[in-house]
Order: sequence, then C-alpha cells, then structure tokens
Amino acid sequence: MNITIIGSGYVGLTAGVGFSHFGHSVTCTDIDAAKIEKLSQGVCPIYEIGLEDLLKENLQKGTITFTTNTIEAVKNAEAVFFAVNTPQGEYGKANLTYLLNAVRTVSPACKPGTLFINKSTAPVGTIEKIREVIREARGDDAFFVASNPEFLKEGTAVADFLKPDRIVVGVNHPNAEERLHALYRPLIEDGIPFIATNIPTAELIKYASNSMLALRISFINEIADFCELVGADVNEVAYAIGLDQRIGPHFLRAGIGYGGSCFGKDVKALALSGEEHGYEFRIIKALATVNDLRYRIVIQKLTTHLGQLKGKVIAVLGLAFKPMTDDVRDAPSLRIISELLDQGAVIRAYDPVAIESFKKLSSRAHEIVFTSTINEAFQKADALLLLTAWDEFKNMDLFEVKKTMGGTLIVDGMNILDPHAAKNAGFTYEGIGR
Repeated sequence: MNITIIGSGYVGLTAGVGFSHFGHSVTCTDIDAAKIEKLSQGVCPIYEIGLEDLLKENLQKGTITFTTNTIEAVKNAEAVFFAVNTPQGEYGKANLTYLLNAVRTVSPACKPGTLFINKSTAPVGTIEKIREVIREARGDDAFFVASNPEFLKEGTAVADFLKPDRIVVGVNHPNAEERLHALYRPLIEDGIPFIATNIPTAELIKYASNSMLALRISFINEIADFCELVGADVNEVAYAIGLDQRIGPHFLRAGIGYGGSCFGKDVKALALSGEEHGYEFRIIKALATVNDLRYRIVIQKLTTHLGQLKGKVIAVLGLAFKPMTDDVRDAPSLRIISELLDQGAVIRAYDPVAIESFKKLSSRAHEIVFTSTINEAFQKADALLLLTAWDEFKNMDLFEVKKTMGGTLIVDGMNILDPHAAKNAGFTYEGIGR
C-alpha cells in the first residue's frame, strides 16, 4: 500500500520505518529540510536503538523515501498518517493547531477515497475536528478518517512497533477498518491483537493507558515517602506487591517522578477534557499534583546534609527523563537543576547521550559545566546526584568514585545503587523510600 506520513519526528519516523519494513511503500514528509536531508542519507536525528539500522536497510530496499514536498507526496497515497506534534497548550490543553493546519494543507491534494489516519496524541473529539477540516478544505465527503494511537516507549520504539502488545484503531466505516487491517497484516498474522472500535474509544484508550502508567508511578512514590517515615524499604514493598498477578511489577519503581513528552501532557489533557464534558477526574488530578512535587525530594535531601547549597559542587548524573533515550522534554533534571542553580550550587553534569538535547532545551545550560566522561563529573564534588537509571551509573566503582570526590554524599533519585555497597565505600547514601 502507498502510505504518506506527515511529520518525521519520533512517532512518524518510527511508524514510517516500521511500515516500510512490512513492505509498504512509504513517503515521510517534514518541514525541516535539514532533517529530511539527513534521513535521506540514512542518518537518524534521534537516539533510538535499532532505528537507524532499520532506516538504512529500508532505504536500500527502496521502500521508504523522504521529502519536504508534502503536497506532491500525498497525491498518490492510499493512506495518509498524521504524526504531527500536539504540544501542551494553554492551561494544559492539547494544542491541535499544527495538526489541523497540516490536515487543511494536504487534504485537497489527495485523491478521492483517501484514508486519513491520526497517529498524533489528541483528545476525544479530534477526529471529528479533522473530518470537518477535510470536508471544508476539499468540498466533498469522498474520504475516510480513522484514529490509530501509538504506544511506543522511548528506548524500545522499534521493538514496540514491530511487536506491539496490541494494535488499536478507531473507525466508522468498513473500508477504513479493512485498509488498516491490511497495513498491519504481518503483525496480525503473528497473533498481535487487532482492536477495531469506534473512534472516541480509540482516542480515549491512549490517554487512559498513559494515565494508568502515570498513576502507578505516583502511587509508588507516595508509598516511598511514607516508607521513609516508618523505616520501610519501598523497593521491597514494590517487589512484593508486584508479585501479585493482579498488580504486576511494571512502573512501580520509586524515584523523582515521571517525565518525557507524553505522561505529563496526556494526564493534564485528559483532566481538562473531562472538565470540558462536565466530568471531574479526581484521581487523575491528584496523581499530577503528586508528580509535580517530586523534584523537592532530592533538593531536601541535599540541603539536609549540606546545609546551604551556595558554592557546593553537585555532580549530576543523568539528564534524560529515562535511560536509552536522549529525550529531556519535561525531564525532572530540568526542574531540579534549575532549583539547584537558584540556590547557588555549582553543577557538573554528565549523560551518555542527552547533553546536546539538554543544551537545546534548557535556558540555563550556559550556567552548567557539562563533562564528556562520568569521571570528570565527580571532580571535587560535594555530592553525587543520580537522576537517570543508566547502566553506566549502576555499575560505577564506588571506591574509585570516592577517591575523586570532595564530599561523601550520594542522593540516588532512581534507587539504582546498593545502599550497603555505597556505605561500605564510605558514602552517606540517600535513596528514595529506603
């Protein structure tokens, strides 16, 4: 099938490479000419394991191409996917401006019978807005619309696309369902559940899924805070309750809260969507509040041991919101480092892949000393602060670290170190809920 994908960011690129791997003819578009040039040469602009290799493979096969000429790209498409950014707008609402503008621009150039599929995360009712925009732009009803939310995890996006837990599509016409079934046929034949439902249900599944995961994170973080008051160990609590098959172990790691481009934005958007329909999501609002306050935990631990932070050297390990990605959007590191700078701390920061992303996003990057190796970050540091659970940090030789540092405090915001090993190496160890 001939597919055009509007937007070659994280979602659009992964989907494009994945569909081309299935043998479909894919054209990916973007307004960023420099990005398109890199992609055409097989250079992936984002850090995602396996994505560049698969990109090069499909470029060689000729099943995927890239262009900035969006109008030309959609003329012969049987299906047009929209993977356009829907950032958090005013009061936390999803900003649909870029998405609807893209729809308005390309739909008149598409042939009759084209299937328009939204893959951008957007609230219930978005497909109806897309339908109205297309009808107005084209002046006819000779098209189909569908919702096909993505469930990609940064760091494992390729694996998630090629072997997902499920495929969700929202449709209102058999033709749309049949074409989406054909697009995903290789996965369906491998036994992946194909869930075809009505459009509002599909739109809500994405928000409900992310909100449930965020809820588990905020829940275990509240348990962690209570553990510190009563002398319990949250890691052991999480392990034990995770063995209950009704609960399971996933997303029960206590720490500094969730980040990234999805959870925070989607949780707030769902709460606001409820208000627009006259419904109050009490739990959803509460979990967002819990997460918004997590950054204070590590600040409190640092000041408890160091007192005033002015002039204190803090070695920050980890800038990305999670390991295996260079994404720092809404990462806890942004807020924590900003607070530390406000208090006069000197920041020496290291991350295996996310330093350049952090520099682009943070307005205070010029106030930070970024190091090219983990050992440089330790130099004369009064405290070590871990904010991302990279394996490189888990496997540190703490005795060697101790020789380099000026102080003896470790604040482990991700609970990735062994407290006993840290104490044996001569450190004062502070974890989360331990």
